[in-house]
Parts: sequence; structure tokens; C-alpha cells
Amino acid sequence: MNTVIDTLPDEFRTVITSLLGEQNPDLLHALQTREKPTVDQQELVIEVLSDAFTEHLGPGQEPTARGALIDNALGAFLTKWPTEDLAE
Repeated sequence: MNTVIDTLPDEFRTVITSLLGEQNPDLLHALQTREKPTVDQQELVIEVLSDAFTEHLGPGQEPTARGALIDNALGAFLTKWPTEDLAE
């Protein structure tokens, strides 16, 4: 079985698992055991990654390298798991 986390692109898996592990370990565990996230889980991922992104803005509100990585990771997650494809 491929889990939600397993299906993420390698380049973003580490940052997503790291942030979820720090901010919401229960969510990380759930995504490591499910083939597809729920809408609620997707919203929580968006919240965690968005909060982390805002913490990594530099001068002029431009994202730092880490901020850009987090933003790209969120984009990859939403591309893989768009809301219209998720079940409640």
C-alpha cells in the first residue's frame, strides 16, 4: 500500500514529515497509514505548512530558501491531493 506520505515527491517528503512531526504528530501518523487524506486532514496540512511558510519570510516579505521549499511542498501536496478528489 502506498500511503499519502509515500506518494509525495522525494524532494518534499522530508520537509513535510519534519513539519508535521513537530506540529501535529498525530496527523503525520495518520498520513503514514492512509492511502488518501480526508478533507479535514488536507486542511490541517495546509495550516501547518502555511504557518511554517510565514515563519520563513525574509526582507521585503520574500520567502527564504526554506520558505520557498515549504511553499513548493504545499503546492506538490495540493497537486497530488486536490480537494475535489478527497472523500469526507
